[in-house]
Amino acid sequence: MAISDSQKIDLLWKKIGFGKTKTDTNANKKAPNEPNASNFIIKDADIWNQSGSIPATIPSANSSIANVYLDSVSGALETTEDGASSDQRTWSTGVTNWIPPTFGSTYQLKVYAAPTSTNNPQTNGTQLFETGSGSNDEWYFDYQSGILNFIGSNLPSAINTSSGNVIYVAGAVYIGNTGVTSTGTNMVYHTFANLTALYAATTIEAGDFVKVDDGGDGEYRLYIANQADPANAGHLTLIGTADSATTDAGTLTATITHSSGASTVIGNISTGKKVQSITVDVTTAFDGSAPTLTVGDAGDNDRLMTNADLDLKDVYAYETTPNYTYSNATDTSVLVYFDADSSSTGTAVVTLTYA
Repeated sequence: MAISDSQKIDLLWKKIGFGKTKTDTNANKKAPNEPNASNFIIKDADIWNQSGSIPATIPSANSSIANVYLDSVSGALETTEDGASSDQRTWSTGVTNWIPPTFGSTYQLKVYAAPTSTNNPQTNGTQLFETGSGSNDEWYFDYQSGILNFIGSNLPSAINTSSGNVIYVAGAVYIGNTGVTSTGTNMVYHTFANLTALYAATTIEAGDFVKVDDGGDGEYRLYIANQADPANAGHLTLIGTADSATTDAGTLTATITHSSGASTVIGNISTGKKVQSITVDVTTAFDGSAPTLTVGDAGDNDRLMTNADLDLKDVYAYETTPNYTYSNATDTSVLVYFDADSSSTGTAVVTLTYA
């Protein structure tokens, strides 16, 4: 005995409406009382990961996101009758992933009947409406499979067995990237020298990862594109910088000997960082007449420690607490400035702490 329509409807009601498995009749167990969850399985290959780039209205030209089947673009698409179904009842486009009207009303599929190989069927054919003509001749289109079925009890007169016509459809097909994997072609990663090059690019899609080697401060930045081909900072979300890859507090050191040069870079300090302390630990005394050492930057050679704060001729650990915050637009190089003054021996370890 065939399964009754009421049982089929109960199964769909519980599965689609409540995400539940049917274990009994509706009379014995209502949908909310079914205990077993049954969610739909969606393969990653079926996920349109560039769907955010689909325009709100059907495009007037093909793109990397959509192929458009309109008389004015690629032409309405001639379909093929399904010979395994009733005459003239089902037609296949041979194309999957049609964009449904949930993305915008202009994506609503349009259907036309005309002789095979008709030019401009939208103009020269007969349009068949989804709701029918009032003669129980409605149609239904499955946007995923690209198959159209005349679901009403009758066929439209323009497509009956004596008409000689075939079906044409007009709409758009999604051809963008699919999938959710974290590696491979589905994750698109771009690298540009700077923001100017990024804003000039025409290959970026919404959701792509973008790295610029110089974000304006000489350091790299990582972004996610909020839209295709971003043209300004408002089209990007900053997710990381060279500074964010390091800790918020740190220590920099440099060892100075009697043979060191006039300046030694101890490290770079980013904007907003405060130099809390400078320590000069003289482990071997310098034997020059009057050796000097200061710590600072190109703008002020003894900004963080002056020569008066230490004596390189004595073994001792000298410390200052400048608590100086750098506010430059770019990173600042902190240097040790040194004059051995004919010293033939001597070693000092300079340590900087910042937060």
